[in-house]
Amino acid sequence: MRRTWGPRGVTPVIRLSGARGMRENMVVFVAYRPGSEPRMFAWHKSREGYTKEDFPLLLTMLHGRLRGPVTLIWDNYSSHTAGVVREWARGQASWLRTVPLPAYAPELNPVELLWKIVKDALANRAFRSIHELTEAADAALAKIKHAPHLLHGFLAGTGLKVATIASSSQ
Repeated sequence: MRRTWGPRGVTPVIRLSGARGMRENMVVFVAYRPGSEPRMFAWHKSREGYTKEDFPLLLTMLHGRLRGPVTLIWDNYSSHTAGVVREWARGQASWLRTVPLPAYAPELNPVELLWKIVKDALANRAFRSIHELTEAADAALAKIKHAPHLLHGFLAGTGLKVATIASSSQ
C-alpha cells in the first residue's frame, strides 16, 4: 500500500491472522552480455518460497536458456548463501561464476530496481484473489522484459558495468 485514506495523524492498521495462506513467490534474473540486448527470465511458484534446493535447478535452467557461461551477482539471501548451494556452485565452475554483493547493499543489485517498478505497478490496487495479483505481476514483468532501455537502466542504476562483472574473481 502506498497511500491510504484515514483520519489525519492516525496510522491505519489492518489486522491479519498471521497465517501465511495463499502466496506467490517469484524469482527474476536479468542477463547482460556485451554487444547484446539484455534479457530477463522470471519464474514463480505458489505457496512455499524458493529454497536452497530450488536454486541449483533455476540456475541450470538459466544456463540452458543462455547457452553460455553465467556470472551471477548474488545478494546475501539465506538460500543463496546456504552451504549446499555454495558447494553445488563450486561444482559448476566451468560455466558459473558467482559475485557476492556486500551485505545490505541492495543499491548494487539490478533486480532490486526491477522489483521497485513491479511493486509500483501493483501499489494501491485491491486484488480479489492471489491469481489476480499473480496476473498483474506477470503483466508488469512482461512490460519490463520487452523494454531493453529499462533492463539497461537497472544495471546503470547500480553503477556496475558488464565488463567489470564478467572479469571479477569468484
